Parts: sequence; structure tokens; C-alpha cells
Amino acid sequence: MPGIALGNFVTSVTRDRFFPKVVDNVFEGNVLFARLRGKARPWTGGQRLIIPTTVSGRTALGSFSGFDAFDNTQENVRQQFAINPSEYYATVTVSGIQKALNKGAEAIVDLMAAEFSDVGRELSEAIGEDLYLDGTGNNDKDIAGLQYHVDDATTAVTYQNLSRNTYTNLRATRNAQSGALTLANLAADYDAAQRGTDTPTVGITTPAVWTIIEALLTPTYNWNFNQSYPKGVASGGTAGISGNAGLNAIFYRGVPIISDEKCTAANLYFLNENHLFLYEIDADPLFAVGAKEGFSFTGWKKSINQNAIVGHLLFAGQLVGDSPRTMSRRTGITS
Repeated sequence: MPGIALGNFVTSVTRDRFFPKVVDNVFEGNVLFARLRGKARPWTGGQRLIIPTTVSGRTALGSFSGFDAFDNTQENVRQQFAINPSEYYATVTVSGIQKALNKGAEAIVDLMAAEFSDVGRELSEAIGEDLYLDGTGNNDKDIAGLQYHVDDATTAVTYQNLSRNTYTNLRATRNAQSGALTLANLAADYDAAQRGTDTPTVGITTPAVWTIIEALLTPTYNWNFNQSYPKGVASGGTAGISGNAGLNAIFYRGVPIISDEKCTAANLYFLNENHLFLYEIDADPLFAVGAKEGFSFTGWKKSINQNAIVGHLLFAGQLVGDSPRTMSRRTGITS
């Protein structure tokens, strides 16, 4: 870039090698973000995403006999979700003295790699944590997380521009745990989110709650013991029984329950990923030298008041739902 003595080798490697790697690391460092990535959708709207949705059932229907009159009322059962995007940034900066002390193109590339790695990790933490919150952080600029989508109007009364008090179909099931968690509690949450064959696709919780659920299943273990007597036992060798305890995967009614350290403490969610989508906004080439799945890199810019070069890793998109009632949340799980 003009005025920045980095050379095409450094700038192209930064864009073509490090930027995609950082984006992958951001996703891989977030359990929920990584799952949403698999079904991400492009943002095709304008400044706001407008999605028509059915918010109530129809009543102008039913059985009849002979000359019974029909109810010909045209029912307005659809409303429009109006959704704003969220944007995130992370600053990547290299000072003049750092560049001066790292001689040669390869050394500068290594410096950029270390800086990109650190910045990507921090951005991963920020977005990953916000994905579990209600989107009100930083004056409503944060991404709309699970506490926003999986709610019964306790935390978020207005959902994507519509009132949950007016349109009760926009309410998810939210239960406060009383006493120790039981399998009956899991059944109640799963059943509340099920609509016919439209069932939850994943349960997500904290490592601590995951361990509580594991303990519920421990009595169902089957143990197999094998004892061997290798040569030399009589003369001082060793032999014994080896066992393996603990689960590394939990399924409930065929649905995986996974743990994420970023999940809100004492919470368990049953999500239906057929009704929860990550929308991504591609950056305009005028403002970015690299773009991938909602992320972009601005390229290196020379600071006007510092002996440094600066670039920004950006993300733009939103978490969008179309049927909160197909999901559930349980809070206050401590035992």
C-alpha cells in the first residue's frame, strides 16, 4: 500500500494466508459459533433484514354440513421481522520499532502471524460470549444471543420488532430449576420445544451442568472387567484390573448435549437449528482486502499520529430466529 513499506509479499501473505486462518480459528474456538457457521446464510437485505413470519393460527376453517355459511374473513396471520445487523472489530497493529527490529520479509510475516493470532483469539472470546447474552450490551450493538432468542418475555419483550406479549407464539419455554436436576426436567424441556416432528437438534450447556447430566446417566453404565496375568507375576511382576469411567458424549432422545465454557452459568438450552440462523454480511471491496463468511480485513493503514501501521479485523451479521417456541431454556441448575 502507498506509504507503507511492507512490500507485496507481506501484504499478500497477510491477506491470503493469515486472514483465512484467523477466521477459521475464531469459529473453531466457539462451540455455538462453529455450529451456526454450518448453516450460515448471506444477508441479502438492505440496512435491515425483513423476514415475513406467521405469528398466529387461522380460525376461518373447519368442518361444515350442507348449506352452512363459510367464514370468508381474510385473516392477517403474518407479520414482518425487522432485524438490524451487529458489527464487531478487532485492531491489529504493529509499531515502527517492532518492524525495525524484525528484519526481512519473513521476520515481518512471523510478527504479523503472532499479532493476528492474538487478535483472532480475543475476537473469538468477545463474539462467543455475546452469543449467549441478550444483545443489549454496548447500547444494543451486540449480537442478539440466546438469552434474546430463547425467552418467554422475561428478558426480551420485543423480539425482532414484534411484541411477545402481543404475539405469544414468539415465546420460547423458560423454566427455573427447583432442586436437583432430573431426567424428568430434561423431558419437560424437550417436550415443550417439540412441535410434531419438528424437534430440538442440540442441547448446549456449561461444563458444570454437563457433568450434572452425566451423573444422571452414570447408574446406567455397563461395566466389563478383564484381568490378565502377564509372565513374571510370580517373580515380582504386576497385574491388575483397568477400567475407564466417564462419558465423552451425551445424547438425550438422539439429540447431542454439548458443553461450552462460554454458556451462561447454570443454564441448559435445547435449540432447534432449523429455526436459528447466522446471517453474514460480505464486506464491500472498497473497504476490505479480504472477506470470508462475514469477516473481513481492512488491510494495513499507516497511522496519521503514531509510528505504527494498523489494520482491523471486522465481522458483520446477526443471529436470527423464526420460531422461538421450538426452543427451551432452563436456568438455575446447580445440582
